[in-house]
Amino acid sequence: MTGETRELPPAIELPRARYSGWACVWCGASLRHVLAVPAGRATGYVGAHDMSTEVSQCPPGYGCEGRSPYIKEGS
Repeated sequence: MTGETRELPPAIELPRARYSGWACVWCGASLRHVLAVPAGRATGYVGAHDMSTEVSQCPPGYGCEGRSPYIKEGS
């Protein structure tokens, strides 16, 4: 994002596309045709199983940074 620090949501609360890095962790925009920017590591556990994963965000000028028409809310 634009230099701001945001706390990532828990990994177990992310929809599949955001968990897998196919969509922006913040706005849900598809990252299929752009070079995603690493957003950090979303952490979470289900019992003894570590469900933590690396998540991605929109590059500058796209998605939550540029309000692309390809955003699918709730992804």
